[in-house]
Amino acid sequence: METVTLADLAPILAAVIGPMLLFAVAIMRYQHVDSTKTRDLIDEARRENRELIKEARKESRELIAGNRELIDRNRELIDRNRELIDGNHKELGGSLGDVRERLARIEGYLRIWPPPPHGANDGDAEAA
Repeated sequence: METVTLADLAPILAAVIGPMLLFAVAIMRYQHVDSTKTRDLIDEARRENRELIKEARKESRELIAGNRELIDRNRELIDRNRELIDGNHKELGGSLGDVRERLARIEGYLRIWPPPPHGANDGDAEAA
């Protein structure tokens, strides 16, 4: 058997390992370029999102400022409505008091007595 020296194996090793190393370097370069592109896209998207958020805030503040007059007008109308309702309740309460007095006078004049309370009828029915 012949002994094979390292010098004899060098071309074979170079033919096998060389393309593998070249392939590994090419893959690393591709990954580096791809990650750089991805990073740039992320930065651009972040900038665009921040600009959109600023614009949306500005528009929202303008809308709120424009609607401030409507909000104040609604509050005034609500307060006036509440005052009218309170006034009407007071008027109604006073009118009911007057009606009660008039009814009492009419019943007294006609000598009509109010019916006994509900509980009094139950005792009479049981006694009979």
